[in-house]
Amino acid sequence: MVTTTRAEPGPEPRAPLEAISAVLAEVLSCPVVVTTDVASTLDAFEDAHCLDPRIQPAFTATTLRGFVREMAPNVVHEILEPLGMAVVMVRWDERLLLIGPYTHEPMHPGVAEEMMSRLGIPSAHLPVYKLYRTRYAIVDAEHAHRAAAAVLHAAGSEDVLGSLHQIEAEGGTIAPGYAEAPQSASFTVIDERYRLERDFMDAVADGSTEHALAALQRLAGMPQTISYLNTPFLGTTILRIMSRVAAQRGGLPPATIDAISQEYAQRLHRIGHTVDARRTVGFTAQMVTDFCRHVRRHQQRSYSSLVRQVTDEIDLHLSHHVSTTELSERLGVSASTLARRFKAETGLTVATYAARHRAERAARLLATTSQSVREIALFVGYDDPNYFVKVFRAAHGMTPSAYREAHAE
Repeated sequence: MVTTTRAEPGPEPRAPLEAISAVLAEVLSCPVVVTTDVASTLDAFEDAHCLDPRIQPAFTATTLRGFVREMAPNVVHEILEPLGMAVVMVRWDERLLLIGPYTHEPMHPGVAEEMMSRLGIPSAHLPVYKLYRTRYAIVDAEHAHRAAAAVLHAAGSEDVLGSLHQIEAEGGTIAPGYAEAPQSASFTVIDERYRLERDFMDAVADGSTEHALAALQRLAGMPQTISYLNTPFLGTTILRIMSRVAAQRGGLPPATIDAISQEYAQRLHRIGHTVDARRTVGFTAQMVTDFCRHVRRHQQRSYSSLVRQVTDEIDLHLSHHVSTTELSERLGVSASTLARRFKAETGLTVATYAARHRAERAARLLATTSQSVREIALFVGYDDPNYFVKVFRAAHGMTPSAYREAHAE
């Protein structure tokens, strides 16, 4: 009699890391690389994925090599760089894992323009940036972390932190101040910042939302060594204080100023030190708009209810021409009465008031977007570009093209 002994099943052999990486790359739709040749891999990463070292220094091999040397082992790091791209890196033993690059969000209309303006990148880079950004997959941060943890586990190691360690890249370094010598700016740049701050505060004191936001756009485009707006929580806090002082100059009562300020202080603490640039920009713009709106309304309290209704209608519908007759029918008064009372209280005709506000909106679009003059003319309610140029010149003393050349960011 022959007795056979069945061997107990042993542990399943581990799949090669290359095979696991290939599967994860397919699932995430972005590159996944495990390497022991760090220097060559990062050189290849820069060649394949860095848009331009001058405007995306965080994706250069030099910057990434410096970070790899300093990063803690077995901790999954996600590097978020200002152009909206991200990459996951983790090292263990002699190996380095890279996942990405990828992005977290789709590129909604206007996002690219706002980002380039905020970072002070010339608009000539805009078409190339849009093509670059849309090449890459949208990946949830949690999915990227799970993929990295799975690779570590397959390699017989572990994720010691249990979550992503997110690092916001800034100014060519992986962390604010990392290996960065103190820098200053020229007197010319400093003078320009103070001039723009005065423009911003003057605009808030006048209740001019358009001019205040345009000044902010130009401030955000200044070099990072001198622009506090690149530090979201600090930047927004400073702007809140500046807006309070400017609103008081504009005649807004302290009780109203305090109410607005307290509301946004509480909301800012709820948002916290977010790395979402679009959320910070939107929050700041809303805060400034609210201060300007309250200043404007306070300054217009001497207007009658009828005239305030007319100014509100015009301000809210700048893209559409509304005639005095249409306004009078909507408000239940005769056209002659409306025209007479509006001119008596504002010193302007309805048409002149509307034209002035359309010119203000057009000026901001010229300074902050790459839209053509014709497109902007249509947006602010002028079908005839030649007539728009005439109205704009009367308001700003120069043609739209000359204004863009003088104020483009």
